[in-house]
Amino acid sequence: MEQGSFTNRTNTRLESDIDLRVQHPLLHIHTPPGVSLTSAMILGDYRDAGVTYAEVLGRMRDEITSELNRVFGRSNVDATGGKAIKVSGNEGTRSEVDVVPTFTLHHIRTAGLAGVTKDDGVALLSPTGHWTFNYPDQHIANGRAKRLRTGLKFKRIVRSIKRLQSDMEEHGLLRRRVPSFLIECLVYLVEDYHFLVETDDRYMRVKRVLQRISERLNSGLATYMLLEINDIKPLFGGQAWTLEQAQEFVRLALWHLGDD
Repeated sequence: MEQGSFTNRTNTRLESDIDLRVQHPLLHIHTPPGVSLTSAMILGDYRDAGVTYAEVLGRMRDEITSELNRVFGRSNVDATGGKAIKVSGNEGTRSEVDVVPTFTLHHIRTAGLAGVTKDDGVALLSPTGHWTFNYPDQHIANGRAKRLRTGLKFKRIVRSIKRLQSDMEEHGLLRRRVPSFLIECLVYLVEDYHFLVETDDRYMRVKRVLQRISERLNSGLATYMLLEINDIKPLFGGQAWTLEQAQEFVRLALWHLGDD
């Protein structure tokens, strides 16, 4: 299954790689604080599969790597990474591809007399045993809805700010790039009406959106209530980025645009 910027149609020319996930049907059950895993297992009628996730993941990686080697050639496949198996690009014929083995995730919201309520997602297991939970289907659906509500401007602004980051990097303004995923989430936080000011040209619209992002990132404790586009997972806490990095990026972006 496709995922990432390419699938969400927010990729730019400089990030033309494609992310694919191979999703195993083996379930990983996750319960947030306050929800009993034991109760969820019983009420959801979940059963132990009798095999470890590490064993299944090892077989998946071996089989995927073997098939990719057969199709693209061993010299074009790199399976040394902890997360993705990479297939190198070929100028004019194919982009670089990251193939990510995953498990099926059930994120349990509640477990009670009425049974369980859950969100479906994907679970990634690292070689060190660390789990990462993502919700690509919800991300895609919410992004598409936002695009329609903003008169097709949401994803255009995401791409504009991604290109802005590349320009900032060329000018030596950035100590560290922020992930494209984070940029998309930050733009999603901005209320729809900010995209729909009729007197705005694209420059003013990007500036208006960045100013509103800055306000939301500097709203004290409320900042830690912000969610990713999937509307399930907190935007800050445990990810590969921090609130401080997001704040610095937006501050520098506004400065680069000539914000007073």
